Amino acid sequence: KLYIYIYIMFKHPASVCLSYWEHMKFSFYLSYTFFIASFYAFIHGIYPDIFITHSSDTIKQISEDMKKIGCRKSEN
Repeated sequence: KLYIYIYIMFKHPASVCLSYWEHMKFSFYLSYTFFIASFYAFIHGIYPDIFITHSSDTIKQISEDMKKIGCRKSEN
């Protein structure tokens, strides 16, 4: 029964062709990246002449990273 419960609760990683640990690692990477980007965007809001492209650069990088993980990596 525990296996069924775990499968139901954690079926998303498999649906994107990742193990639980791969999914967790990538999610933590995204969390860290969003945190740093948020900090830089906050500073940019106060002083617009610095970190001018950081937000758009981060979006581009995350987009590229998303294409290289799980099921999507075979589409490229």
